[in-house]
Amino acid sequence: MKIIFNADDFGISPGAVYGILESYRRGVVKSTTLLANSPAFDLAVEVAKENPGLDIGAHLTLTFGYPLLQGLETLTDDNGRFRKNYTALESGLANVDMEEVERELTAQIEKILGAGITISHFDTHHSIELLIYPVQHKLAEKYGVSIRRHSDVSDFGAIKTPDLFDTSFYADGVSFETIKKIVQEHIGTNDVVEVMTHPAYIDETLREISSYVEPRIKEVSILTSRELQAYLGQQEVEIISFRDL
Repeated sequence: MKIIFNADDFGISPGAVYGILESYRRGVVKSTTLLANSPAFDLAVEVAKENPGLDIGAHLTLTFGYPLLQGLETLTDDNGRFRKNYTALESGLANVDMEEVERELTAQIEKILGAGITISHFDTHHSIELLIYPVQHKLAEKYGVSIRRHSDVSDFGAIKTPDLFDTSFYADGVSFETIKKIVQEHIGTNDVVEVMTHPAYIDETLREISSYVEPRIKEVSILTSRELQAYLGQQEVEIISFRDL
């Protein structure tokens, strides 16, 4: 089996940037996805350029912070911010203009590319793939990238994806045992499994803008541990990135 440990939220705070960097340099994380509208975007770009082996994707969002474009009436609240979560977006989906979705997501992709970063894959913040899949699929074909495999989508066409996407390494599931369980379920197969991760060092920016905070530092510890790396080596698990698909 092969595993992609992908770190979401690159750029969400300086602590997240450095936590992901540590998880790459000393650990098993080889891929990460960058939020184009994030507070630490410039720092993330700088770190990415200094570490070209770290595989970068776009963490497309319609639920975090402010959009890059103005006038997106069907995607934002009265203050011009994105609706804050999946439920709020879903509840207003009947009124969402998919042309606005495509324009905003294109702007996010182009901002990352314009900063000199090569993108290998797309995923979404707060797992909104199912809500915007036709647009995401269209953009993945346009830019020639891979995408995260959402369990409720069956047809990815010619777009490359991992075989499975595992979200169990999250919140109460952040443990070495969780990763061992994933491995035991797929060892001896040809499966490529993406494991979602959110490593970060905790800072005030992260505390102010995210509801998922404390487990992130534990993720850094596990993802950089010699115990985990030794175990994966013993099981002959190949750690890859989206670039390798």
